[in-house]
Amino acid sequence: MEKVMDEKCLNCGASIKYEPKKKKFICEYCGGEFTLEELDKHKKELKKENKLEREFSKMEEMEGYVCKNCGAEIISLDNISSTTCLYCKSSAIIKNRLTGVYKPDSIIPFKYKKEDAINEFLNICKHRPLIPKGFRDTKNIDSMEGLYVPFWLYDTENDAYLRCDGTKVTTWMDSRYVYTKTSYYRVSRGGKLTFKSIPNDAATRFDDVIMNAIEPFDYKELVNFNPSYLAGFLSEKYDVESTDAYKNAKVRIENDSRSYLKGEMNGYNTLILKENTNNISVKETKYVFLPVFVLNIKYKDKIYHFAMNGQTKKLVGEIPVDTTKLMLLIFGCFILSFGIILGIFLMMGWRM
Repeated sequence: MEKVMDEKCLNCGASIKYEPKKKKFICEYCGGEFTLEELDKHKKELKKENKLEREFSKMEEMEGYVCKNCGAEIISLDNISSTTCLYCKSSAIIKNRLTGVYKPDSIIPFKYKKEDAINEFLNICKHRPLIPKGFRDTKNIDSMEGLYVPFWLYDTENDAYLRCDGTKVTTWMDSRYVYTKTSYYRVSRGGKLTFKSIPNDAATRFDDVIMNAIEPFDYKELVNFNPSYLAGFLSEKYDVESTDAYKNAKVRIENDSRSYLKGEMNGYNTLILKENTNNISVKETKYVFLPVFVLNIKYKDKIYHFAMNGQTKKLVGEIPVDTTKLMLLIFGCFILSFGIILGIFLMMGWRM
C-alpha cells in the first residue's frame, strides 16, 4: 500500500505549504506560520504517542492515493513522490516513494513562488512581438508547476592528459620583403583534475538539454532532505540509475578536462589535437532534489517545453514565431523602405 501524508497546520489542521521567501510553512486558512524545526518537533511528539503511524495506516490507495481532506481518488504516475489534489489543492507526499534508495540525500528548497515564475515568463514574452496570439493565455501559463527534479551529483577526479601539435607564426619586414616564420611544437599538458557536484537529471521524462541549460545551481544551499519541503510542490523519484546517468556526466567531465588543459596551452597560433586520455574515478555520488518550474504549451500540434531554475530564476525554452505576424512585418518593412527610397528620389528630382 502506498501511504501518503501532507503537512498540517499546528493550529487548525488545514493543509500548509512551503513559502520560499519567508522560508516558513504557511496556512492559508488561519494565517499560521511555522518553521521546519517546529513541524519536526510536532512529528516527534506524535511518534512518541504512536499516532503518526496509525494515521498512515488509515490511508487507502488506488493506483495512487485517496485525499484525506475531500476523499477524491487521485491517480499518480509510478515515479511521482509528491503531488497536489486537483479538487481541494491539498498537498500529499507518497511516503514509500521517498524511503530507502529513493530518499534523497539533500535538497535545495525553492526560492521563488509560482507567481514569480509566471511573471518571468510573461516578461520574456513581452519582448517577443512575433509570439503567436494566445500562446501566453492565462489557461496555458497557469499550468506551470513547481517541481523537485531528481538529480545525481558526482564528485570525481580525472587523471587527464592532452597532446597537441602547435604552431607559432612570426612575421617581420624590411624595406624590400615581408618575412614569415612558422615554428612547429609538440605541446602536452596533464594533471589530476577535481570535479565537484557534476549534475545529471535522474528522470527520463525531462529533456537533458533543457535541464543542462538551466544550470548552474548553487550547491552551497543544499540542505538535508526533509519531506516537509515538498509541501505545495510536485516531486518525482528517479527512474534513471546512477550508473546510467553517469555516462552523460562522464562526457561532460571529459569535455571540460580537455577544454581546461587546452586553455593552458597559451601562446600558440594553432593547436591540433593528437592525443587525449582520461582516467576518471568517482569519489562520491549523491542523490538530490533540485527546484525547477516547468511549463508545457501546445501550439500547432507541437509541445513547447519551458523550465525555470527555482533557485536563480534562469528561464529556458523555445518560443514559436507567428508566421502571419512575420509576413506582415516583412511586408511592412518593404513598404516603409520603398516609401523612403521613393521619397529620396522625389526630393532629388524636385531639387534638380
